[in-house]
Amino acid sequence: MSENNKNTTSEKDKNQDAEKNSVRPEPVISIAASDRENTEIDIPVKAKKLRRERRKKTMNTIALSNIILMGALLAGGFSYMTLLPHETKADDENRMLTKFPKLTAKSYASGQYTEGIADYFDDTVHNRANIKEFIADNLMPLKGRKYGDGDDGAELYGSSAKKNKSMSVTTTAKPFISEVTTATTAVQETTEPATEEPAPAEGELTNNILIVNKRGITLYGGGWGTELEYASYLNAYKEKLGNVNVYSMVLPTSSSFYLPDNYKDLAHSEKEDFDSIDGALQNVMSVDAYSALMAHKDEAIYSRTDHHWQPLGAYYAAEKFALTAGVPFADLSEYETVTLPGYVGTLYMYTQSATLLNNPEDFVYYKPKAPVTVTQYDTHFQNPVVANLLLDPSSMPNSGYYMVFGSDERIVHVNTECKNGRTLVIFKDSYGNALLPMLTSSFENIYLCDIRYFELNAIDFINQVGATDLLFSMCSFSAVGVNRNSIYNNLIR
Repeated sequence: MSENNKNTTSEKDKNQDAEKNSVRPEPVISIAASDRENTEIDIPVKAKKLRRERRKKTMNTIALSNIILMGALLAGGFSYMTLLPHETKADDENRMLTKFPKLTAKSYASGQYTEGIADYFDDTVHNRANIKEFIADNLMPLKGRKYGDGDDGAELYGSSAKKNKSMSVTTTAKPFISEVTTATTAVQETTEPATEEPAPAEGELTNNILIVNKRGITLYGGGWGTELEYASYLNAYKEKLGNVNVYSMVLPTSSSFYLPDNYKDLAHSEKEDFDSIDGALQNVMSVDAYSALMAHKDEAIYSRTDHHWQPLGAYYAAEKFALTAGVPFADLSEYETVTLPGYVGTLYMYTQSATLLNNPEDFVYYKPKAPVTVTQYDTHFQNPVVANLLLDPSSMPNSGYYMVFGSDERIVHVNTECKNGRTLVIFKDSYGNALLPMLTSSFENIYLCDIRYFELNAIDFINQVGATDLLFSMCSFSAVGVNRNSIYNNLIR
């Protein structure tokens, strides 16, 4: 290649590099005003800025309104809680409300004082009964799983004791070990297969309580071996008491009689545990209250709104016990019938169910016509005072009518006109309170003791009062639950 051609090529390369490195001016796009409607290139910046400012102003207004509203609610709530008079008693719950705590250096340092203040304001709010009713009617139905609509719907709250057939459980019961035998028994319990969730049956479940057909039903979870401990403790009493007649009358709850078929898997069978107890008793006579009550399940033998039975149920159970014990028993016609309307019991207190609140029931009890002498003692069998067999319900709230039978923390001695030389000691839970009036025609002397609050050696007490008969009467929950431990503890005091 010639020298001239090389120079020419070099100059062309330099010119091309210069063009590449030079800064090109931005293109200018000009669109006529008439064309702006059909193009998206033009951006109305000023309008966009105005919209952003309006949005910001709106959000600031909403935020300020929220602050004012929340402040008003807090101020109103504070004024309501502090300035209006505080209530002192809850008639619907049959209890006195929390008192304002006393300030001490110890309570303040431990935090109990400030916690007590919170409890006081929470428990004694003005007009609390109407507030609870509003919550029961409008807020509580929003909880839980719902099935169906309207009156035919079902509502399930909380948990339950579903049986599971696919799982085998081996439970070792802890029986009482007497001075004679040291053997223990391993008991196998096999549960039933799990089934699908129950179909709707116009019910709701809360805290293991089913509300169905305007009735509250406590769901029995089963003993799973603890029912054998109960039986072993009674066997030990019989072993120590010799010639004293010892009876076991475990009382079923409404679960055994009123649980709809499509909810059966929510509870364990009480009858199965009763049969297990009967098979383990040794020289202790079993009283079959279950069959006696089953024969009358269409009558008002259990409360719909309370976890206790009705006195009529206690009458039929007492009749079965009297037959087993071989003692006389008065017909119901020999009692004065007292009916208290508007009863709404403990199941409403536990559930706050509008269904129970809006469907009260009658509480019917029976006063023996035959005269009796009643002496009441403390739980140490001291400080005797003359008392009435039944309390006057006129001053009781409609939620506390079961209290006509008296409180639990006492020992009651009833002397009757039945001069047959038989003295009965009853160890019971609150179910057993309703039995006392029904047995005043059957024994000459009756001592009613709550096994949970009894503070003496049971064997010494039974011998001291000269008992010929000893009855353990409590509901299934007590027989297989923690209350059964009191039976053993009172044996070894």
